[in-house]
Amino acid sequence: GDLILSDKLNHVSLILGARLSGATVRTFDHNDMKDLELQLRKSIIHGQPRTCRPWKKILIIVEGVYSMEGSLCKLPEIIALKKKYKAYLYVDEAHSIGAIGPRGRGVVDYWKVDPNDIDIHMGTFTKSFGSAGGYIAGKKTLIDHIRIHSHSACYSSSMSAPVVLQIISALNIIMGRDGTNDGQKRIQQLACNVRYFRRQLVDMGFIVYGNDNSPVVPVMIFMPAKIAAK
Repeated sequence: GDLILSDKLNHVSLILGARLSGATVRTFDHNDMKDLELQLRKSIIHGQPRTCRPWKKILIIVEGVYSMEGSLCKLPEIIALKKKYKAYLYVDEAHSIGAIGPRGRGVVDYWKVDPNDIDIHMGTFTKSFGSAGGYIAGKKTLIDHIRIHSHSACYSSSMSAPVVLQIISALNIIMGRDGTNDGQKRIQQLACNVRYFRRQLVDMGFIVYGNDNSPVVPVMIFMPAKIAAK
């Protein structure tokens, strides 16, 4: 059998997908590398329940930017643990692709790590790209396997041409392939806006969570009725 080690604060779509996979699912404390390593060591030492056989594969699932908490995954440390314990790594870049990093290429760009160290890259085209659908990227053997065995790939239609064109256009702008630096300016402006927004909220006395560079800015409001009353 296979084992999934999932961050406790992963998005519900990741949680449900992990459950439907048929693999054994265990969680580790949010962004806690000590707990992740502990779970990896326990899993390797004890093996599968009842049989104690080694796990066929151990997959670590994290988000680039956590959609509710605004925190960034500690990607360099996760990659180091993945290599140390010979696990696989799945990174959900839904809220980070096109939004963070010097070139807007997500947490991989932000942390300046080698994309090849991540086995499965996943993201959406509904946010930074302003379109529809999503993507999964990885080695050719993995993608071919998904195309053949995934029901959602086998029994669904391809994206419509206008949707694809919108995605390609947005991608060209982000990467500077449109002949302008408009994409780079937008990425830099977003980073400035995020920092300004956070700073102003803190100055106003709000409790703000998440990473300072995260485009997701969670604000603790406690009693919304009081805000409306004011």
